Amino acid sequence: MGRYSLFLGLLLLLFGCAEIVPLTGGPADERAAVPVQGTQNPEQGALHVNQNELTVKFNEYFTLNDPANTAVMNPAAGKLDITSNKRELSIKWDSTLQANTTYIIQLNGTIKDLNEKNDTIHQFVFSTGDRIDSLKINGVVTDAFSNKPSAAFTIGLYDSLTDPYQKAPTYICKSNAKGEFEFAYLKEGRYQLFAFLDSNKDRLPSIGENMAYTSKLIASGDSIFIHILASKPKSPLKQLQVKLLNPGTFYAFGKELNEADLSINSQPVRILKRYAPDSLLAVLPIASNEVYTFIDGPDTITKIIPLKDRSKNFSISNKVYKNTWLLGDTLLFETNEQITQVDTSLIVMEDKTKVKIAYDYSFSGNQVRIIPKSATAFELVVNFKMGALKGSANQNDSIKLELKTVRTSDLSNLQLNIGSLKGRWVIQLMDGTNPIRTFLKTDSDSVINWLNLIPAVYQVLCIRDVNGNGKWDAGNWEKKTQPEEVVRFDLKSKLRPNWDIEETLELKTDE
Repeated sequence: MGRYSLFLGLLLLLFGCAEIVPLTGGPADERAAVPVQGTQNPEQGALHVNQNELTVKFNEYFTLNDPANTAVMNPAAGKLDITSNKRELSIKWDSTLQANTTYIIQLNGTIKDLNEKNDTIHQFVFSTGDRIDSLKINGVVTDAFSNKPSAAFTIGLYDSLTDPYQKAPTYICKSNAKGEFEFAYLKEGRYQLFAFLDSNKDRLPSIGENMAYTSKLIASGDSIFIHILASKPKSPLKQLQVKLLNPGTFYAFGKELNEADLSINSQPVRILKRYAPDSLLAVLPIASNEVYTFIDGPDTITKIIPLKDRSKNFSISNKVYKNTWLLGDTLLFETNEQITQVDTSLIVMEDKTKVKIAYDYSFSGNQVRIIPKSATAFELVVNFKMGALKGSANQNDSIKLELKTVRTSDLSNLQLNIGSLKGRWVIQLMDGTNPIRTFLKTDSDSVINWLNLIPAVYQVLCIRDVNGNGKWDAGNWEKKTQPEEVVRFDLKSKLRPNWDIEETLELKTDE
């Protein structure tokens, strides 16, 4: 829904209901269908309205575009029934209007002309009392972790006792592409503000939908601006969940997982990697009947996985940063299958001049480590020929990986002064979305020294670790806690070979 500052018709401005003037704001789309002056009933800014229908004629023929989702009445007066007859629009509502209340009907793309299919925003305002309410609340929604605008959020205003999960809001609008929203013509009062990404279009938040809210009630006013942070809260359901990573692993999450309690087809699982107490990566065994039953305590999940699917998509990923390795380091490769056999005759390592390089190796779980025996200043090429790695259900296809070789003299050192970050923080050196180094700051830390960094342009991601668990946490509506603050910095200097760089992170706050 667009901003409420774009209006057509008449707007009541100063002195309550004493003066009605034309609406303004934003360039008009001259080709879009517009209401014909004097045909709206009740008229724009009308007082003492007591009816259940609004009609208006337009200057050209039009069609209706998804009125169930593009039209809204604030506050709601039951279900809207929107129909058209040639150039006339009818909007009916099935509930009695409240006394002494200003109503706004907004059409955001509901009206499209027959030829160019242009649309625009139309807003109709009237009151059941002797005045038009004039207070407003506006603001912006941003994603709490990425700091980017959150578009298409449903923003609701509720009274202080309403449960947003159970009842639709009194006033409703949507955020635009910039995350902006606005409520106009509000009566004086204090409201809960709750926003959510309404994926199923039921005007109620659901588990799994991103949401944002204010922790305290807010009052309508002449210039109220609210900034709310959106996040996806943890599911309140503490149940086992499983995501398959064919051909031979699965990701378990959703509750605290104890290896002794987790089983597949009544057999214990083999854990490959534990990410947190409530998430892990484990081996998916072969079930001849293609049925897999995952059990953790009282939770049971059954999945049918055809064996033909188990023989697909054996991947080898390079865990060396930016395909660059430090001379003398171990090369690490990871698969999505438990490795049962390695054929070194099918793993060829050479430099870009085609000189073969001998190596040692080891493997465990879904990882293979390769250690070159001889030094080279050239790029490395590691060629896994078909069948070099075998798993329980599959083997790899041929894959060639190229790695740039760097020496210690090619690396950079970075010193970050973090004295302006008070309290506990998780601080990460980022290359895009890829964390390169992580530092857990305590109250007393004021400097970070990151040594032997590959020269590049980096960013710094800082998470205010309120609960001290070493990771970012979303908000909790029930506890009225907000998502943990995330601040991003671009380093002013590009890291260069054999350079020592010093920078200071300056945290700007409103405190």
